[in-house]
Amino acid sequence: MSVREKVLGAESRWLMGRVMAGDFLEGVGKYLYLVAPERDEELSATIRARAGELAEADEDMVVDKPSEGALGIGAAVLASFETLLPLFDGDERRTVLYLQHVMGEVLKRPYELAFKTLSERKDPLDKIDKACRAEEPFYGASWDIDFERPRPDLFEMNVRRCFWHDFFARHDAMLVTTVMCSWDTNWMRAIDPAVSGLRAERTSLLSLGDDQCRFAVLETDDPLAGYSDKIEQRFTGQQESG
Repeated sequence: MSVREKVLGAESRWLMGRVMAGDFLEGVGKYLYLVAPERDEELSATIRARAGELAEADEDMVVDKPSEGALGIGAAVLASFETLLPLFDGDERRTVLYLQHVMGEVLKRPYELAFKTLSERKDPLDKIDKACRAEEPFYGASWDIDFERPRPDLFEMNVRRCFWHDFFARHDAMLVTTVMCSWDTNWMRAIDPAVSGLRAERTSLLSLGDDQCRFAVLETDDPLAGYSDKIEQRFTGQQESG
C-alpha cells in the first residue's frame, strides 16, 4: 500500500465515521427538537447508543480504515431509521425520504464546489475522470469500482460492490441503503451542462436490485439537459411526497 493510499484511508475513516456521521446526526437532532422537544435529548441518546451497538455487532465488516468509517455512518443511519420510524407512524417511505433529505445536506457545499470547479476547466471530462480515479483508495477494499472511458465523450464509474449495500442487506433494510445513495446527488447536480457541455446520470443502483451502480458523465449540446438518477424510482408505484 502506497503512502497516498494510507493517507486517503485515514482521511476516509475520519470523514465518513466522524464528519459525515456527526453532521447527519446533527441534522436528525434538529428534527427531533422540532417534533419532540421534550424528548429530543432522550431520542438522540437512543440513536447514538443503538449506533454503537450496531457498530460493535458488525465489527467483522471492518477490513481497513475506510470500512471503519463507512460502518460508523452506516450504523448512524440505520439507528436513526429505527428510532424515527415510530415518529413517522411506521411509514417506511416517509422515514427514508426524510433521512435522504438529511444525508443530501451532508458535505453538500464542498462537493458542489469541487465538481463545479472541475466542470468549468478546460477538458472537463478528462478532469472529472482523473479526479474520480484518484479517489479510489478513499473507498478501500469493501468497494469494487471500475472506471471506464468506452468513448471519448463518456466517462463511467461502475460500482459492483458497496460496503453500505452489504451492511444494510445484513440487517434486512435494503431500502435504507438509498439514504447513502442520496449523498451522490450533490456532485452530479453540480455538473452544469450550460457551463461544461456535460451532464451526469445514474442509471442503475445496487440498492434497487441492479447488479451494479452505474454513474456516467457524458458530453451534451443541450444546456438544459440536467442530470437523471435511478434513485427517483425508489418508490415506483407509490405516491411520493416531500
